[in-house]
Amino acid sequence: MRDKNLDYSHIIGFILILFVLMIFTYLNNNVINDNDKKLNFNNHKKNQEFFPKKETFYTEKRKKNDFFLLENNVLKLKISSLGGNINEVFLKKYKAYDSSLSYHAKDLYLIKSYNFLYKLFFSNKKGLNINTDTLYFQPFLLEKNKISGITTLIMRAKNPYDKEKGFLDYIYTIGEKDQYDINFSIRAKNFSFLKHGSYLSLEHRISSLEKDRDWENSYTQVYYSDSHNDLNNYTSSVKYLSEKKTEYKNIYRVNWIAHKQQFFSFILIPKKILKNVFVQSENYSSGSFLKKIRLKTFINTEKDEEFHLSFRFYFGPLDFNLLKKYQNGFENIIPFGWGFLKWINKYFFLIIFQFLEKTNLNYGIIIIFMTVVVKLILYPITYKQYKLSAIMKLIRPEIEKLSHKYRGDVFKKQRAMMELYKNVGINPMSGCISTLFQIPIFYSLFKFFPTIINLRGKSFLWVEDLTSYDSILKLPFFIPFYGNHVSLLTLLYSFALLVYTKLSNNGKKDFPKNENDSSIPNMNFLLYLMPIIMLFFINSYASALSLYYFISNIINIGFFFFIKEFMLDEKKIFVKIQEKKVAKHNYWKNIKKEIENKK
Repeated sequence: MRDKNLDYSHIIGFILILFVLMIFTYLNNNVINDNDKKLNFNNHKKNQEFFPKKETFYTEKRKKNDFFLLENNVLKLKISSLGGNINEVFLKKYKAYDSSLSYHAKDLYLIKSYNFLYKLFFSNKKGLNINTDTLYFQPFLLEKNKISGITTLIMRAKNPYDKEKGFLDYIYTIGEKDQYDINFSIRAKNFSFLKHGSYLSLEHRISSLEKDRDWENSYTQVYYSDSHNDLNNYTSSVKYLSEKKTEYKNIYRVNWIAHKQQFFSFILIPKKILKNVFVQSENYSSGSFLKKIRLKTFINTEKDEEFHLSFRFYFGPLDFNLLKKYQNGFENIIPFGWGFLKWINKYFFLIIFQFLEKTNLNYGIIIIFMTVVVKLILYPITYKQYKLSAIMKLIRPEIEKLSHKYRGDVFKKQRAMMELYKNVGINPMSGCISTLFQIPIFYSLFKFFPTIINLRGKSFLWVEDLTSYDSILKLPFFIPFYGNHVSLLTLLYSFALLVYTKLSNNGKKDFPKNENDSSIPNMNFLLYLMPIIMLFFINSYASALSLYYFISNIINIGFFFFIKEFMLDEKKIFVKIQEKKVAKHNYWKNIKKEIENKK
């Protein structure tokens, strides 16, 4: 049987990439915080009174429901007089995806039509209670500070059991500039119920805003920052609830809590740490909503006839630089990956992307330039891989001689081969090390492109949105792992990968094997299987990812011909190998003569 052409470093690299892809995909879908695993779901039964099974949105029309507007350059809020809640949050600089429109874009409302409700609940021993979502709030004050530009709206509701003296104020303030956060305060006076405390609850049904609902839902989850008592010092850490499972959590000290979507988020930031917050996250399997998130906490006001609570509400984009300015760790809710993958994305890819973004070119061109920059940075590793491959090809006859000479004695064969590698100055394991070095970079991009809001809605050639898949054909059926559409960029990438595999595998010989040994798989088949696997694997991923990998393989093909024609002279390498062999032989010959002369 004639030997087939192959370099085993490529096979090892392929197997490693495939193995890591499977492991990382599994971990990405199933990783749960260790503390979450210890969650006692029996607490859910004890806290059923927090969240009744039946949704209790207010529908009674006791009075006319009026609305009052607050806005700046980026936000427009509509405040309802019924319950005093924020009824709508309109983001002026962004659009939501709408498949029913020809241009697929509509106004983006982060909050709309009572999908975001918060209320206070007061009660006493006599059975009397006040639920603020049934109260009618009237505007008490609306003014704008001419110096600071801050607009303040005070919505006031009277105590239904003491209308002459008691009142409850919801105070909203918003800055005039590009601020995505507002201040929200609750002030109560002459509420006798305060002697028994009160409950603050919030319910948020998160709306779908992107092209691929399922993909968006996988990025939608609750993040929070809690404080731990570590040797009498409180330290903060960012944690999260599952993005797939219905989950309940008791959080004892909350610094802030975020309802994160793929590109936008609501963040609740209390002025003082909230203690004993009960949180529930529940998935919607279909419809216009992704998740329902509810939280409740007890407000201890036993000693006060009046009280004052202060919060900040953030309604805005998951922009890394913007969130970092708050200095509360908000940027950590952007899912750049876990462990070292996060560091690669934050301190390598993000820096390169933001630098190229200053050119103001089309984002597709920026991704192409980004690919070129990354490939140039990694060029020394690529060159070493090609050089190793060329030398392995040249010493293949020597390897085959050693295999024939030491047939049946594996130990002597391996020792002879290591001696040969040492003589020619190579380490065959360096090819595997180079491949291992590039695997984190390869996988980190799967987390990078779907989370960069700057790419959201940006088009390139036939691509409508670089953060979602491109589709040139809609299939009337669903193919498992592939989807119901055909992505042209994925096809181009798979074809380029196939060409590169063919070129890099050409002219190399496999280790000889027994024709009757059917237990050894055809390694060539495994190599050529990779383009097909990737075709299925990234068909529904962000088109920016497919574009990057397509350009990356085009550059690899260019590197292959450039290094082969201009950087590596196989004849010179062969001469150097022979010179090293002769020098090694002469060295031992001289040593032998010196020993004989001494005798």
